[in-house]
Amino acid sequence: MIRRNWFHVLVALAERDLHGAAIADDVLERTGGELRLWPATLYRALDGLVEAGLVEELGDDERPEGESRRRRYYRVTRKGRVALAEEAGRLEALAHEVRARLGDPA
Repeated sequence: MIRRNWFHVLVALAERDLHGAAIADDVLERTGGELRLWPATLYRALDGLVEAGLVEELGDDERPEGESRRRRYYRVTRKGRVALAEEAGRLEALAHEVRARLGDPA
């Protein structure tokens, strides 16, 4: 099971490399404003994801052209993609169980 904040950061990075503020914006938009990753929370999550090998920080030569060197860009690793897919499967199974208990045929 992946921590909630980690899950949302991985989802944000699943399609493309992003810098911290863009990750926070993606999470805020995707959750309809329900989850705001403040800088301390965001960078604590990113540090943990990097340490766990699920995300990597891009080197200076990998940054998009013209971007400030002050912005730190991140990318999900293969291990991170596997962990995200496993968590998505776990959540799907849990949602299925909930629907079954509620008597929802969906």
